[in-house]
Amino acid sequence: MHNHLVNNYKVLLFTLLVTLIFSSCRTLLFPQPKPSQSSKMRVSDPNLSNEEYVMRLLADKWPADSLNTAINADYLDDDEKNIILAHNLVRYDPARFARLYVNEYIGYFQGNEFHYPGISTIMITREGVEPALELYTELMRTRPMGLLYPSDGLSLAAQTHVNYLCERGIRGHGRQGGMRRRIERFGEWTDRIAENIAYGSFSAHDAVLYLLIDDQVYNRSHRRIILDPQLHLAGTAKDKHPAYPTGYTYVINYATGFSKHSE
Repeated sequence: MHNHLVNNYKVLLFTLLVTLIFSSCRTLLFPQPKPSQSSKMRVSDPNLSNEEYVMRLLADKWPADSLNTAINADYLDDDEKNIILAHNLVRYDPARFARLYVNEYIGYFQGNEFHYPGISTIMITREGVEPALELYTELMRTRPMGLLYPSDGLSLAAQTHVNYLCERGIRGHGRQGGMRRRIERFGEWTDRIAENIAYGSFSAHDAVLYLLIDDQVYNRSHRRIILDPQLHLAGTAKDKHPAYPTGYTYVINYATGFSKHSE
């Protein structure tokens, strides 16, 4: 009888130990969102100037001045500068970005509907909150990487494409010979190039989160581009698309290296 009780006790201890180890490993492998850690600064609000965006980021304890690599790019407007700054936030500290801003966005989902405070338009998603939860887990395990720096040549390539799409009310990365030909009209690139397009985003920060969440893009290709450590330069441009009146449509072109053609 005594041996039977001892054996049961050992089994109970072993089961408890295995449960604790599994729980710890699960937490490490699949970090869970914590809404209490969300930012309250509303950095996705529409119409923030670059200075206003930086001030809100500073309040969230980011080294925003050093991450604002496009501040002196006079060929970009404030919103376009904010696009590059938003990229640099997630590349500089992916886990912090997840805790502050992905957590925030997770709280705005109601089923397949996305409700941003103060925005009357409700975005209807295909996958609901699941891609945002997946993004949170991925960013919590992603290592920091180098910043993106602005490129006027890549911005010119982005401008030609966003204007083309918006004037015709169409979508896509094709037309005008495709991404590679559009970029090569303005210079020579090295190693890698890529392109992201965000349609009808109400702010630059929202556009980057939209691309990171990547609803209905099952290989998450837009997310992979933003988190590609081999890309070092970016150019961007925006325009109003007739099919997406909720905000601006942004084209972002990326490259490892780029030399603009001399004028």
